[in-house]
Amino acid sequence: MMHLNPLIPMPILIAVFAVAFIGLVTAWILSRDNRIKSTFTLIRAIAMLALSFVIAIRPMREEMGADVQLSNLDILFVLDTTLSMWAEDSPSGTRMDDAIKDINKIMDDLEGANFGLISFRNTATVLSPFTQDEETVRGLLRNSIIRPVRDNVKGSKMDTPYYDLENMLISSTRKENRQTIVFFLSDGEITSNDPVPDYKELGQFVEGGAVLGYGTEAGGYMKDDYGIIYDRQTYDKAVSCIDEDNLKSIAEDLGIRYVRREKGNLLTPITAEVKASGSMITERRFDYVTYQDTYYKYVPYLAGLLILELFIRIRENAKVRVKHGKKQK
Repeated sequence: MMHLNPLIPMPILIAVFAVAFIGLVTAWILSRDNRIKSTFTLIRAIAMLALSFVIAIRPMREEMGADVQLSNLDILFVLDTTLSMWAEDSPSGTRMDDAIKDINKIMDDLEGANFGLISFRNTATVLSPFTQDEETVRGLLRNSIIRPVRDNVKGSKMDTPYYDLENMLISSTRKENRQTIVFFLSDGEITSNDPVPDYKELGQFVEGGAVLGYGTEAGGYMKDDYGIIYDRQTYDKAVSCIDEDNLKSIAEDLGIRYVRREKGNLLTPITAEVKASGSMITERRFDYVTYQDTYYKYVPYLAGLLILELFIRIRENAKVRVKHGKKQK
C-alpha cells in the first residue's frame, strides 16, 4: 500500500504544478518554432514536471513489522482500591489521587517497558496484562478505578492480590531476558481479622521496585457517593490511618524497599535505579507499521532528462553561434 507524505500541503502542490503545466502548454501554443521541434520540447518539459511532482508528493511504501529497541523490564503495578485509599489526608486530595499520579510518573520515567496492572479490594482483578501500550494502562487508571460504595465494602485484606500477582510474576519469568519489577501501592490498612499476608514465596520472582505507602498516622475521613463514612460501632466519622508495619512486611517479603509517599519525597531515585538495572533489546514487532521512501527511484530519471535538456540547449546554442558567425562573414 502506498502512502503520500508531500513536502508541502497537497492543495498548494497541485496548484503550483497545475500553473506550471498550463504555462508550458500556453508557451507551446504561442511558439513560432518548428511544430515538431516545439512538441518534443513540450514533451520533455512535461516529463520533467511530472517527475518533479512525483518526487514532491513523496510516495512511501507501507511495510508491516519493524525491529525496535525496547526495554527488557516488565513493570507490574499492584494498586489497592479499597475505600480507605479514598481517605482525604493528602495535600493533593485523596490517597488514590497520589497513587495514580505516581503510576503515571513511573510510566513516564520508564517509557519503553512493558506495564501490567492489578487492582484489588474485595477481590483482585488483572486490569491489564503486560503490554507496551501505555495509553491502555493510563486509560484504565482514568476509567476503571472507581470509588467503592460503603454497602459493598467487606473489610480490607492485603493478601487479596496474591494469586494474581503470582501468576503475573511467573508469566514474566518465563520470558527470555526479562526483568520483573513490582510497585505495590497501598495504605497497608487491614480491617478484617486476617493476619498480615506472607509474600515471601513471591520474592524469588521480583528483581526490583518498591512498596509505596499512602496516608498519615493521624488519618483521614472517607467519602463515597452518599457522603461521609461513619463507624458502625461508635457512629463517629470513620478514620483511616496508614499501617506502615504491614507495608514494610510486604516489602521485606518481596525483597524490595518500602517508601513512604509524602510531600517532597521524590520517585526519581527509585525509577533511575530501576532503569539502570534494565537493558535495551531488539525485537521484531509485526504490529508496527513503517513507511519507506520511494521517491528516490524517480530522481535518476529526472536527472537524466535534465542532462539531456542541457545537452540539447548547448548544442542549439552552438549551432546559433556558428550560423551567426557565417552571417557576419
